[in-house]
Amino acid sequence: MPSDNIKSYLHLHFIVFIWGFTAVLGALITLDALPLVWFRMSIAVLLILLFVVFKKIPLKIPRKILFGFLLSGLVIALHWFTFFQAIKVSNVSVTLACLSTGAFFASLLEPLFRGKKIVGYEVFFGLIVVAGLYIIFSFEGDYINGILLALTSAFLSALFAVINGEYAKH
Repeated sequence: MPSDNIKSYLHLHFIVFIWGFTAVLGALITLDALPLVWFRMSIAVLLILLFVVFKKIPLKIPRKILFGFLLSGLVIALHWFTFFQAIKVSNVSVTLACLSTGAFFASLLEPLFRGKKIVGYEVFFGLIVVAGLYIIFSFEGDYINGILLALTSAFLSALFAVINGEYAKH
């Protein structure tokens, strides 16, 4: 069992590193946000297609589910666009700080989409995060566009997680 815990912690730390590194790369890459997202999505589609062909996975998907996949893809593409655009108009730290609201948005979206009850402590801690961001950024009017884009990105990320959660059940 302890090795499972260590493995989980290593996965978590790796994901946090990748998130931060993605933001730094987004700041360093000179492409605008839209072409950057387009290239990322194209590479992902190509790699997934190669995986499907290599593993000989059949792609018979009902239209209703295909529409859901397309909607989910659009949401994640918009998330990445707003994420990279937030970095371009503000900076990495502002963008990543605002992404911490993703759990707050998820705590509100899950009950709407899944009919679950709102979990009070999730909303409470989410509001603490929002209050903390307000305190931090109330002195920084220069980054308002980046803050709004990053909050939109966090919302879209939470929406994607909720939509994707429905497909993970199947």
